[in-house]
This record gives sequence, structure tokens and C-alpha cells, in this order.
Amino acid sequence: MGSVLIKEISKLKDFRGIRALSEPLTLKKFNILVGRNNSGKSTLLDALYLFPDPDRGSPIRKKVSGDTVKSFLSQRKSGSRSLVYKYDGVAELIFQADLDGSWKTWEAHISPNKPSEIIIEGKKSEKISDYTQTLFFPYDTQFMKKLDDFLQEQEEKLMKAQIHKEVAKFISGELDENFTEVFLKKDGWYLRRDDATYIHIMDIGDGAKKIVRTYMVIRLLKPRLILWDDFDAAMHPSFVKGLLKWLYSGNWQVVLSTHSLDVLYYLLDILEDGKNEDEEENIQVLLLRRVNDILYHKALSLEELEDLVDSNTDPRFLATTIKV
Repeated sequence: MGSVLIKEISKLKDFRGIRALSEPLTLKKFNILVGRNNSGKSTLLDALYLFPDPDRGSPIRKKVSGDTVKSFLSQRKSGSRSLVYKYDGVAELIFQADLDGSWKTWEAHISPNKPSEIIIEGKKSEKISDYTQTLFFPYDTQFMKKLDDFLQEQEEKLMKAQIHKEVAKFISGELDENFTEVFLKKDGWYLRRDDATYIHIMDIGDGAKKIVRTYMVIRLLKPRLILWDDFDAAMHPSFVKGLLKWLYSGNWQVVLSTHSLDVLYYLLDILEDGKNEDEEENIQVLLLRRVNDILYHKALSLEELEDLVDSNTDPRFLATTIKV
């Protein structure tokens, strides 16, 4: 199966503000979602995060926002009814996914205030409460801050696995300084310079702290699917390209949303650096447009992506040209 966990969203019916998909949506190893505000980007990420069991727990969100993935997504909006279109009925999701090493049809029925129903290959499935292969970074300042609680609890594991040194090396590669490790003190995370002096990570900027948190969580939990809403928000451009390259190089599937033309520009750099025809098969930019609560989508070809970047056109505007 490679690094792709979900290869198709076959059906998305009455979920959040979406009545239906215009047609099935194919996913690759590395996917970037582009569209105007309220176009459905966050809704797609929320739907993917429910796989493989909306009622499963998470080591992070148990500390942050509740006991289950479904409750976490509900609390971000207006309660459990917010997961269902116009707060009434049943939401249906169908994916083609890698389950036990083979492609299978996974289906979920989501109802307000009721346990979710999971159906695999036409048969009801047992709950998978301890499944942690999907990791989601929402556009949520409070969530990002509270990642520190989880990381502090895992400090010993981070040190044992040398992740605190890995992330320092990554930060060094993006800045004109040489750091040897990340170090946790009572007032937060510090970076240790090679001269044995320390600098508080907040003195480098919010973008650096965001990267340190997410890098360490990803390396520690080793997910198969990474979801990231508004990927480049509050992130300095000097970090964006390096982080994109690192995310693309990993043995996981990535789906992220952005409003930034810079992200697409750096994506072209990754394709150019790869100098391999297979690179284009692994990466796609998906334009999203919502009309009458139907979600339409279009995958850009490499030539269309190059034209978009060369013209310096806001990618959100291009998404409005999708025919309906």
C-alpha cells in the first residue's frame, strides 16, 4: 500500500455544511487543498480525521478537548449536532482505505448524541478505540498551545528517541544558527546553542515554536496520515519550504490546506528537486468550490500549477472558476 492510507473519498453526504460531493475525490501521498473561505477545506479534513473510528480516543485530545475524536470536532463548532448537515439526520462517509494491508470500503454513519456506526466491506465493525494512525493539526490556537502539556508528559520518550536533537538540527537548517537540542525548563522550551547557551523558543518567533511542537509530536506518534488545516498560518516563510520537504519525505500521507501562493511555489521546487517522473504522481493540488452546499473539486495538472504560480494569481480565485 505504500504510504497512502486513504486513496478515495467516495461519498460525503450531509456532513457539516456539505450535502454531497459532486464526484468521488481521489487522494495521493501529498495533497494540498485550496479554496476560498467556507469552501469545504476544513470539512474535508474533519471527515478524514474521523477515520477509522469517530468514537476512538487520542493520547493528545484526552488532554486537550475530550475523550473522542467526534467530541473534539463537535466542540470546535456548536456541539454534536454540528457534524450533521442542518443539524438533523445522519451524516454518511465512505472511503477507500488501507485496512489490514488491503484496500477496503470503509463507511461511517454519524448521528447526533449517538455512537457512530462503522461498516467495513458491507459488515458492521467493532470499534477501534486505540487507533492513533491519524494526526490532525486544526487551525486552533488553543489546541496548539496545549500540545505542550502532551509533550511535557512525553519528555523522557522524546529524549530517549533523540527527537529533541533532531528538531534542533531541523531548526538550525532553516536559521543562521547552530542548535544542538531542545530543552524543557519550567517556563517553556529552549534551544541550546553549540556554545552551551540557551534561547527561549518564543524569542525566535511563534513559527519556530509551532514547528518544534508539531515536529516532535509527529516523530513521537509516527502517524500514517497527517492532516493540517491552514498549514502556513503564523509560520515564517523561511520555515515553510523546509517543513514541506520534510513532510513530503516521510512515510505517511499528508493532506493540508492553505491560502498561500508561496506554499504552491515551494511545492514546485520539491517537484523540480526530485527530478523524477514519479514525483508528480505523488503530489496534487486540489481546488475546492462549494455551490448550493455541493462540494466540487478539481486537481491541477503540473502545467496548470506552473501557470498559476507564474501568473502570481491568488489560488483561491482560481478555485471559483471550477465549472458546476
